Amino acid sequence: MPDASRRDDAHSITLTDGTATRTREAAPVDLVPVQELHRRCSLGSRALRYHAGKSGLSPAEWRQLSSPERGTTLVTAPAERTDHIIAMTNVMRTDQQGVGELAILVEDAWQARGLGTALAEHAATVARREGHYALAAAVEMSNKPMLHVLEKLDARPVDTEGPVLDLRILL
Repeated sequence: MPDASRRDDAHSITLTDGTATRTREAAPVDLVPVQELHRRCSLGSRALRYHAGKSGLSPAEWRQLSSPERGTTLVTAPAERTDHIIAMTNVMRTDQQGVGELAILVEDAWQARGLGTALAEHAATVARREGHYALAAAVEMSNKPMLHVLEKLDARPVDTEGPVLDLRILL
């Protein structure tokens, strides 16, 4: 169970249907609920997020994602059920100074309700706070929902060769 003090820093998001959610920084103890999130996501959703049908994260992968030295990972839960993670957002450092990498996984049942867009907007705020001037996202051309989200943030293609687009959002 996440440390209660971390919940005080949670960011509220209200979905298009009025459902309230809370997004906060992930902690190492969130591995089990994040693994449960992955199990509830379809193979297709996981393939679009990871560019492969990844079934979950290993403890070592989670340590990297939840390490503040590597970037910021956020987890989202319904406001009334904070132990039930429904989305994970990553704003990770890259080899390019000032450019963060954005990735989002939203549980299938919570998609198409405005959550992905709100999480991307919040991720941009987090990235600015961390000193980034841009966010990069590698998105498969078939991932129309994520392309739509990034279009709302004025993402521009950097590389359009192949099935994966390299997009940049200037912050």
